[in-house]
Amino acid sequence: MKNALTLTAMLTLSSFFGISQIEAITENGDVVLLFNDGTWKSAEELSVEKEVYVMPTPEFSGNTKEGSESVSHKISIISSSSNDITDDEKWFRENDLSLPTYDVPNSFRGVKGNVPDKTPLSYQGEMLIRAMHSVQYNFFVYGRNFSEGRYLIITDKKMEQVLHVLDFQSYMLSPDYVEEDRMFIDQSIWWVEVEGDILYVSHGHHTYAESSKGMNAYITAIDLNSYAVLWRTKPLVCNTNNFLVFDDMIVCGYGFTAEKDYMYVLNKSNGKIAQKLLVKTGPDWIIKKEDQLFVRTYNMDYVFKVN
Repeated sequence: MKNALTLTAMLTLSSFFGISQIEAITENGDVVLLFNDGTWKSAEELSVEKEVYVMPTPEFSGNTKEGSESVSHKISIISSSSNDITDDEKWFRENDLSLPTYDVPNSFRGVKGNVPDKTPLSYQGEMLIRAMHSVQYNFFVYGRNFSEGRYLIITDKKMEQVLHVLDFQSYMLSPDYVEEDRMFIDQSIWWVEVEGDILYVSHGHHTYAESSKGMNAYITAIDLNSYAVLWRTKPLVCNTNNFLVFDDMIVCGYGFTAEKDYMYVLNKSNGKIAQKLLVKTGPDWIIKKEDQLFVRTYNMDYVFKVN
């Protein structure tokens, strides 16, 4: 791609709180986005032609598979300390931690984001709200706003092909709820992992469990060959920003103001709870580093050992 631009083809697209974008065409016909900080990137988006699969309504009581609850490891607390609540970035930096995520464009905060070239910034009229990646895949979540993730698009890591498009609208609203709280209880896609042919995805809302009559905060395992649900955890198991899948286990957490706060270890093969540990406040982030788990809660920092 050449740097020379056909200036007559420039079109002003938008201005994000001082971060302006201009669309331009290079001499060899490539479309790029220019920003007023001097950076630029491809404006081409990957075509989402794959038919969307509409997931059927799940079991809101949970439907774990038969089998043992036990797993090969347990976790135990080796340290805990209070934090300043708003110092998340410091915690990540000082512990040399990171997550496989991209920053998505956010016009409300003036954020350009760093999603890969060709990333679709909208789908079915809904905006890109969350983006993650693994060694093989990219995961993109779309919703009406940053708390209502409905669609999941999975691409290959090189952004050459759309592999799966799933509509989770039926997962968003519990069959019973407190009517006055209706505007707060759509359950968004929060985190996604793929291992082999199995998709693990968490859904939940960030308000009181009683608002959705206790039917909130799940992880669901889905066969990507057939899109059949293999199992779904019991409710109130996972409302952390992420969860971990490793060995034969899944580590996640649940908590909210005035509710009990727990770390959970699940059996990966059936979704059953293998271990449950009480913590002082609701877990937000869980990051594995060698044989330790760094856990960030509302006002506490924990380190767990994987035994």
